[in-house]
Amino acid sequence: MEDGISNMVTKQAIYDAVDDREDQIVEFVREFLAVETENPPGRNYREGAEFLASELTNRGYNVETVTVPEEIVAEHYPQRVDHERVNVLGRKTGELSGPDIHFTGHFDVVPAGEDWSYDPYDPAVEGGRIYGRGASDMKSGIAASLFAIDALEATGIEIHGSVTQSMTVDEETGGFTGLGYLVDEGYISSENTDHCIYTECFDSSRICLGHRGVLKFHVTSHGVKSHGCMAHEGSNAVMAMNDFLGRIDEYEDELHARTTDLSVTPPESRSADISVTMIDAGYSENVVPDRCQATFYRVLVPGESIESARKEIRDLIDGAESATGQTFEYDEIMFAEPASVPADCTVSQAYTENILEFYDETNPVVSPGSDDQRFVVNNAGIEECIVYGPGLLEQAHVVDEFVPIDEIITAAKVMAASTADLMGATESFIDS
Repeated sequence: MEDGISNMVTKQAIYDAVDDREDQIVEFVREFLAVETENPPGRNYREGAEFLASELTNRGYNVETVTVPEEIVAEHYPQRVDHERVNVLGRKTGELSGPDIHFTGHFDVVPAGEDWSYDPYDPAVEGGRIYGRGASDMKSGIAASLFAIDALEATGIEIHGSVTQSMTVDEETGGFTGLGYLVDEGYISSENTDHCIYTECFDSSRICLGHRGVLKFHVTSHGVKSHGCMAHEGSNAVMAMNDFLGRIDEYEDELHARTTDLSVTPPESRSADISVTMIDAGYSENVVPDRCQATFYRVLVPGESIESARKEIRDLIDGAESATGQTFEYDEIMFAEPASVPADCTVSQAYTENILEFYDETNPVVSPGSDDQRFVVNNAGIEECIVYGPGLLEQAHVVDEFVPIDEIITAAKVMAASTADLMGATESFIDS
């Protein structure tokens, strides 16, 4: 065989190697879910990173833990600098030439909340499911990519190029000190990464090509406080906000007319949107308020930009100030630009072909919400980046979150086979 390839391997051999590891996969996921990495505020990131670093080291990866400097944490999360941010990278480089393939996923989870039937951090296995906070979103995705490479190597296929596994923090609050930081520091760039698979939860039957964007912000109206029995001496900030909300209502209608032809799921999410999500005002029933703050969630479709959305909001604020004679203040919480990649990019085609080994049909989707894929696509300039993972989107952030075990197994098989294809190991890779 050329390029040092000596073993004939079938897809079935790779699938069997994954099946052989099912008990190990379940045990790994249970141990991983037991590490409580809730965000906010960002608990136990060091413990989570050490668990993953140990797993990578035991598999022969060259491992690096990346602690984010406190000043960077303070820039993005000033109220959480007492919780350190720690990311993990492991890389294997083969002797054969080939592409650099990067799997990435986040290990922070949203707070478990109450009313669980199971202990969210003492994972239960029942009815072919693993229950625990982070089971679908998205610790099972990290498990699938780790064991995919284990299975691939067990068949005798050697690494062509390199395989990198990164596990990051803070995706649930914007990802700026997680994958965003790794991109900023050059750990992931177009120079060292040819294909990237972000293992977020969209189930094993489909890939995700991108996501809508989001702009979260506060708007505060300022008036003059007065006693309610002498309201004429004051200037009511609530009524000023009422004017602004009327303008938002008209703006929302405009946004609903902005649609995308991309396959955003569900279809009802294929338009731009804005929602007012919180309002805070008032001191007492007999005091005219001098301040009213509203919080907004603006969703962008691919083709829109954050800067254009900001300008539109500023124009609405200017209109409200002119109409009411009161001042308004804009305070941004976070933003994420929309991201998308072509359905015919190489990594997309490889995964689509291998998904069809398990499903009669598959159709790529675009996420209704934002995720860390944008850092790879928009910031690192890597178009060869898809989302593919075993978790169920509808299980993200819910009570009694679970992941089906067979979802993890199928995703690991698809990841392993697709990695073999992308590495160019097809000379030794024959359909069974």
